[in-house]
Amino acid sequence: MIENLLGRSDDLVTQADVCVIGSGAGGAVAAAELAGAGLDVVVLEQGHHWTSSEFTQREDEMLPRLFEEAGMRQTEDGSIVVLQGRCIGGSTVHNLCYAFRTPDPILRLWRDEHGLGELTTEAMAAPFERVERNLKVKQIREDEVNAMNRAIRRGTEALGWSGFVTKHNREACVQAGYCILGCSYDAKQSMLVTYVPRAAQAGARIHANARADRIDVSGGRVRGVVGRVVDHAGIPGARIDVRAKVVVLAAGAVASPDLLLRSRIANRSGQVGRNLHLHPSVMVAGLFDEELHGYRGIPQSYYIDEFIDLEHDPYRGYVLMPIIGFPVLTGGNMPGFGRENYRWLKNLSRMAGLLVLLHDRSAGSVAPGASLSRPRIRYTLEEADRRQLAEGLAHACEVLLAAGAREVLVPYWNDPLVMRRGDDLAGILARGVRQGEISISATHPQSTCRMGGDPRTSVVNAWGESHEVRGLFVADMSVFATSIGAPPQITTAALADRSAHHIVARWSEFARS
Repeated sequence: MIENLLGRSDDLVTQADVCVIGSGAGGAVAAAELAGAGLDVVVLEQGHHWTSSEFTQREDEMLPRLFEEAGMRQTEDGSIVVLQGRCIGGSTVHNLCYAFRTPDPILRLWRDEHGLGELTTEAMAAPFERVERNLKVKQIREDEVNAMNRAIRRGTEALGWSGFVTKHNREACVQAGYCILGCSYDAKQSMLVTYVPRAAQAGARIHANARADRIDVSGGRVRGVVGRVVDHAGIPGARIDVRAKVVVLAAGAVASPDLLLRSRIANRSGQVGRNLHLHPSVMVAGLFDEELHGYRGIPQSYYIDEFIDLEHDPYRGYVLMPIIGFPVLTGGNMPGFGRENYRWLKNLSRMAGLLVLLHDRSAGSVAPGASLSRPRIRYTLEEADRRQLAEGLAHACEVLLAAGAREVLVPYWNDPLVMRRGDDLAGILARGVRQGEISISATHPQSTCRMGGDPRTSVVNAWGESHEVRGLFVADMSVFATSIGAPPQITTAALADRSAHHIVARWSEFARS
C-alpha cells in the first residue's frame, strides 16, 4: 500500500516490526527486502508520491515537486547548491542513472583505515548482484550515445585520455532526455518503479507526506518514530506515531544526521553530522558549430577517468562527466544578465557541458537549523581540492576544444573566461576555484553518519547498526566511511540490501527484546 497523507486530519498511530525513514536508494531497498522476508514494515517519506503521469517535463513544476527546497538547498554561506530528492523514490527519481559498484580501492581503504574488515569485494558481490538485477543495470549501447556525449568522447580520444561508455539502469528508454525532471515513461529504473512497488506488493505500508521528527529510544534500544503529516511546503498537520522494534534511517546524508541530533541519540562519538563530503562539481560549456541537442537522448553515457587513479591514490582525483540542462537550469548557471546571458542560452542546441566531479578530502558538517526543512550545512574546500577543481576546469576545456568547440566558457560570476583554440589555459589555474566566485553544485552528500569498527570515531558498524542504540540502523550515503569517488547509487542500494539481510538473519534477537 502506498498512501499520500496530504490533507489527512486524524493522527496516524500504528505498530510495525520495522519503521523505515526515507524511500530513496537505501530506504526503498531495505523496505522491500524486509517486507519480502515477511516482516511488518512501515515506511515514512516526507515527500509526495508523484507518478510518471504527473511528470510534466516542465522545470517550474518539477523542481519544486522532486527536490528539497525546490532545488535551491545550499550550504550556509550560499556558495554550493546541494541537490537532493524529496519524493517517493528519493534522488533516484531525478538522477542520471550512472551505475557503478564501489571501487575496490575504496573498499580496501575502508577495511584498512576504518576497521570495516567485513566489507570485502567477495562479501559485497551478492548484494551488488541482487541490486543490479532488480534495477536492470546494463551497458549503454553505442546507438544510445547522443551527439553531445559522442563529441566529448571524440575530444577525449583525440587527446589520448581514458574514458568509456558506462552502464545505466534504464529499460526500453525512449531517449527523451528529461531524466533530471523525472521519467515520464517509467523507463528509468528508479526506486519509484522498482523497489517501492515491490515493497508495497510484499505488504509494506508506505506513507508519503509523512515527516519523521524524532526517533524514540529508551533502555538503549529504539522504540519507534514520531512525526507529522506535512504538506508540500513542509507545514505540519496530524501527528504520526509508529512503534517498532527496529528503525532503519535512510533520509539521506543531510536529513539523517539532522534527525539523530534532534533526537539526541547515537552521538556519543561526536561524529554524527561531521565528515560531510559533497563530491563538489564545477562545469564548463563549449559552443559548437554543429547542432548537438545535448538535452535529447541519454544525458550522461560517457565518463572520463583519466584524472582519477584510486589504486595509486584512494584519497584524491576527479572525473569529467557530460552535463546539459534545460533553459532555466542552464541560464541560472551562465554568468551575466540580459544580452550577455542570452548570448549563450540562445545557442543551447549547440552547447555541450562538461562537469568536473571531485573525489574530495574536504569535510564539512550538518547540524539542525532553524527548521526541519532547512538544516545547517557547512562546507569549505581545502586548498588542495580547490587546485584539483581548477585543474579539472582546464582539462575540461581541453576536451571540448579538442572535440571541435569554437569557444568554451568558464562561468565565473564576474569576468567569465572564454577560451578558444590556442589560448593559454594557465589562466584558469591562476584564477582557480573559490567558493562564491563560480557555480559549485553537489548531488552526492555523504559520510555524515559514517561506518567504522571503532565506536569512538564512527556512528554505525559494518552492518549499518548504531554502535550505541540497539535496533537502530542507518542505510543511506551518510554511512560511507570516506568520499566514494564514483557515482553512489549502486553502493547505497547494495549496503542497504546487506543491512536488511542482516536484520532478517538476526530477527529473533530483535523480536525478543
